[in-house]
This record gives sequence, C-alpha cells and structure tokens, in this order.
Amino acid sequence: MSLLEYLQEDPSCSRLAEGAVHAVAPLLEDPDPAPLLTQLKAWHLELAARMPLPWNFHKAIDALNDFLFVEQGFEGDRETYSDPLNAVLPEVLRRRKGLPISLSLLWIDQARRLGFEAVGIGLPGHFIAAVRTDLGMLCFDPFHRGQSVGHERAAALVQASTEGRAAFHPSMLAPTSDRALLTRLIRNLHRRFAQAEQWPDALWTATHLVLLQPEDPEPYKARALVHLQRLDAEAALQDIEAAEARSPSSDPDLEALRRAVKD
Repeated sequence: MSLLEYLQEDPSCSRLAEGAVHAVAPLLEDPDPAPLLTQLKAWHLELAARMPLPWNFHKAIDALNDFLFVEQGFEGDRETYSDPLNAVLPEVLRRRKGLPISLSLLWIDQARRLGFEAVGIGLPGHFIAAVRTDLGMLCFDPFHRGQSVGHERAAALVQASTEGRAAFHPSMLAPTSDRALLTRLIRNLHRRFAQAEQWPDALWTATHLVLLQPEDPEPYKARALVHLQRLDAEAALQDIEAAEARSPSSDPDLEALRRAVKD
C-alpha cells in the first residue's frame, strides 16, 4: 500500500504507526508495516498484563515508561540526532533510539492500545506526548524517558530546542492531529535532505508533504524548489501554479520561483 492509498483509507491517520511506515517507505527495504504492527501488538499484550489492579493512572503510566525506556531500552538519540533513520519507526524499534517525534509516536501507540486517550503535542523544536484525563491534559516527554512535562518543563524544552528564538506560551500545549504528526515527521526529513542537497530524497519527501497537505501551498513551493535544483523547469512550473492556486494572496516566494524558472 502506498501513502496515497493509506490516506484514502484513513484520512485522519488514526492508524498512526501504520501511517508512519507508509510515510517513510522510500527509506525502507521492505515497506510492509505488518512486522512492525505485530511487534507493537505483542508489546501491548505484555503491557496489558502489567496494568495495576485496582486501577491507578499514575502507576499505569509508570509501567508504560518502565517497559519502553528501561526494559526495552528506548532512548533519545543525542549523538546522531540528524540521522534520517531516527524518523523511521521500524528502524527506531531495531536501534532502540529515535527523535522526540518518533519516540512520541511509539509512546502514543502503546498508550492508546492500553485505552488511554493519547495525543501528540508539537512544541516548537520538540515533540512530546500527552494523555487526556478528566482533570485535563497530562504531558510526557518520551525523548527523556517519559518524563512528566508541566508548564515550567515545557518552557525549558522550548527555550533549549529553539535556542531562545521562541517564548513558551500555554497554547503551545494544544494537541496536534495524527495527520499533522505525520506531516511534521516528513517535514523534518525534508528539511534535512534539502539542507544536505540530497535532491532525490528531498523530492519524495516533498511529494509526501503534498499528499499529506494537498490544500496547503507550502509543500508545492518546497517541491518546486527541488525540481529547480534538479533542472526540471516544467515540473517546477506546475508546482508553482498549484501553490498560486492555493495561496490567498500574492506570495514573494512564488514570484521568486517564477523568476528562477525563467532564468
């Protein structure tokens, strides 16, 4: 199944782990999500048997974190943070390390299988996870072994990850949709490939962004730039026109891209 077929079947991307495989399929020798899903289900069965009786929310979260970050040994990759494999969920499971967003995706998957209403939180520069409760959102940081995140900790994460360029506001703790989570995962990869001038990989990531955000002009602009780097002026022009059709007003970036095509 391609990413397009997956999005047609599950436009909200509620089958999040499966979507994460389809989204990065070009980086996988075997893009079949079945082995990954089998492993995630097996872990859920192990975890479910460890849930506290009588029920206790905090002990359940502790059991989840202990299983993932102590027993299974998952950790944030600080040494090779920019390695694209950190965004590839099957490789995250194999290597036991990943990005904040990929580890959050894993945490959300297991939390949901346990019955929690788990969601992603897209802080500037750092992704975390959260669980909706009757008392509000409780946030956790899978990159730091499931550490609890309140406003003070969230502010510190934003400060560190943006080097002070963004100031924390409580609105930053609003949940993101599953489709937006996958979009951010691929956008991160696209940025890395474009900066490294790896244009074949930048092309497929831009195309996947177009599939994930078909009404947003930005992915078309990103792909037009890649086409220009690949000296494909006709394809670049098609994406420029698609971006213009989706832009509410004139865009200096698109005007610059048009000039580049003419040149």
